[in-house]
Amino acid sequence: MNQAFANRYTGAPPFAPPMGHHMPGHCRACGQPSGQCQCGCRECRKESKELLVEAAAGRQVGNIQANVASALFKADPAVGTNAAAGTTTTAAAGTGKAFIGGGCCVHLSVEYAPVVATAAVIVIVLVHDSEGTTLAWMKQDPAGGHYVVKENIVTTKPGATLTVLASNATVRVRWCEVFSC
Repeated sequence: MNQAFANRYTGAPPFAPPMGHHMPGHCRACGQPSGQCQCGCRECRKESKELLVEAAAGRQVGNIQANVASALFKADPAVGTNAAAGTTTTAAAGTGKAFIGGGCCVHLSVEYAPVVATAAVIVIVLVHDSEGTTLAWMKQDPAGGHYVVKENIVTTKPGATLTVLASNATVRVRWCEVFSC
């Protein structure tokens, strides 16, 4: 070991916060945000989670905007529809729900592929957190689309509820939960 370096080495990783100055949401050992910890300590364990939603052919979808409004505002699905837009159609559709846990921020990523290449795809991701905030992400692709991956579409806190609505698509939402065991 270089003698000049050996005299200065403190045993702490570079860029670590000074001892005794722990920041919430950061690893106590390396000082990185808990989600980016690479030292493998017990309090920064990660577990990958996913929610898979497969659209089933022939399911009644109705007006997708009314379904979103209902999910967002827990309102009557007929609110905001007109006679032409409010008609029920038959298409490949699916929904799914999941609970998001862990100990710090969660970043959601989505991947989806069309079920039928000749139909348009609609993917809606709704996150309702424990403080009453609702975040939504929506993507509508024309017919002829292909497999798509979108990272970091929504960032939320543990305790949130995830709802996914898919029309003519197989959708997988992924995230990692950081926890202590």
